[in-house]
Amino acid sequence: MPDWNQITFSKMPAISESASFQAPSDTTQKLGYDPSRNWNAGQTPDSFTMLGDFQDSFELQKFSLNDISQIVNSNLNKVTLDSFGIMKKQNLSSLVQAIPDLKTITIAQVKPIYDLLAQDLSSYFNANQTIGNLLQQSPHLGKLNFTQLDLSAYNIDSIPELQITPLGTFDKWQGVYIDEIPGLNNVSFSQFPNPINSVGAEVGIIDIAFGTDEQLRNRTISGSEQEGFAVQCSKDCAHIELSGSDTVSGKAWVSGKYQLVKGGSGILGSVNGGKEPTGRNLFGSAFKVAVWDVSEVDGMMSQALFFRACMRNSFIDLGCTPYFIGPVPFMTYREKDPIFLGLNTVGAENSTSTPTGLKSNGFTFNQAPIVSSSSVSNLLQAVKGNCSKQHSSGANTDALSTALSGTESNYNSVGNYLCDSESNCGRPLGAMQLMSERPDVRRIIASKSGGTEFLGKLDKGEKVTGEEMTQYFSPSEQQTLIASDVNELLDKSEKQIDPTTGKAFTGERLVERAGQMYFAGTGIPVDTTVSDVSEESSVREYGNNVASQYSKSLQTMGCT
Repeated sequence: MPDWNQITFSKMPAISESASFQAPSDTTQKLGYDPSRNWNAGQTPDSFTMLGDFQDSFELQKFSLNDISQIVNSNLNKVTLDSFGIMKKQNLSSLVQAIPDLKTITIAQVKPIYDLLAQDLSSYFNANQTIGNLLQQSPHLGKLNFTQLDLSAYNIDSIPELQITPLGTFDKWQGVYIDEIPGLNNVSFSQFPNPINSVGAEVGIIDIAFGTDEQLRNRTISGSEQEGFAVQCSKDCAHIELSGSDTVSGKAWVSGKYQLVKGGSGILGSVNGGKEPTGRNLFGSAFKVAVWDVSEVDGMMSQALFFRACMRNSFIDLGCTPYFIGPVPFMTYREKDPIFLGLNTVGAENSTSTPTGLKSNGFTFNQAPIVSSSSVSNLLQAVKGNCSKQHSSGANTDALSTALSGTESNYNSVGNYLCDSESNCGRPLGAMQLMSERPDVRRIIASKSGGTEFLGKLDKGEKVTGEEMTQYFSPSEQQTLIASDVNELLDKSEKQIDPTTGKAFTGERLVERAGQMYFAGTGIPVDTTVSDVSEESSVREYGNNVASQYSKSLQTMGCT
């Protein structure tokens, strides 16, 4: 999972394509501001997204300048009013409405207000009267706009209580860009009033990357909020095929670069022809994640983020555009890497996406890749499918790791509390059911904030969510331990004698034996037909299955 504690708007990669959209003609009048915008390749998201785009997701309007300053450890005394974009949308009346205590303060005590009045009024006015009294006697002065002043001449603290007032209290706050709020683009996504969270906990494995030569993909996990996340693809179906749990195995996440689906809501739903790249909302409604570039040649794929514009105030709700503001580079993966899939939902099997007409033929990431930024590539790529990673026996450790993971559970799996014959008690965790009582597992979990409490829940047999599981014991951490276990299994297996040959285990039989020992322990007799408690597989069958998966992994990795 990305480390949202480290990701901020300012650290996000720049958008890769230039575009724009013009809001409907009467929208500006209804909203009181112009929500139209344009963006150029190279801009970061904080410069083309507005506060209103996230009012239902991150709820940034609940922040005050003081809240933000405390989080990013900045000094508001050095910040001027011209850097606070909301001030440029205020007149005297709206400012007083946002900060009611200004009514009781004299004009002379608030220099920006004094200068605004002095600049507009040619005749004498009583600066010792309260601001509230002035507006009551001369309400037309409330229309004086602060853009008439050189706001760079005033600090934030020149207006009492400005820095402690929630952003959403001000008029037209929805139309202010993220980078026009001092310090906001440096707040991590995990510290927003409504912090970013993963939606669901499904994790799969990227089995194979396919280009646009692929046709007719009916079992997908991609789509949109409007059409559901199982939209079929009829032609130019570049995608990644997934393995993992039964709910995702064999399904396709189709690339949004080559397929569009219906998106948006309300009046704004018609923007961009009502279309957006097919993808998934892995982290809520703030942005959409799409599979983007797909290379069969490299066995790689990249993801990209797409944002939307939302326009709503107290009087009118125009809805949201489709997620079409992008692509913003996100993560890059190789075949056999674990990938977060979010909430597994069904529906939309009768919907079909619309091809963009682009082709991926021969694409490689050496040509024009979307390369993920180090600031967001925090999901460690645990299994690279490296043909050179060989045990002394000649077995490929990456392929065997993948084979063993494929015969077990998902990365977010948490089993029931159980004890073995030696009174070691714990819960099987993750893709290879690593037991929670293992010292190395406990060290990893305990090293994280809240990890000790999480271990307590595991030890007590309490309910644990998939999100918690991957938070405290990530796929990459699981893969590190899996790799260590695989080498140990192979060390022990190659020292044993294969009863069918009378010699040490080698080749496919070595892999079978490693699978048997993993399944039932190092002391289990070779090729026994004893089954586990579920009676789903015998030891021998399990070993055969591991060997079969191992062979497929080698083929996928191109090691044969």
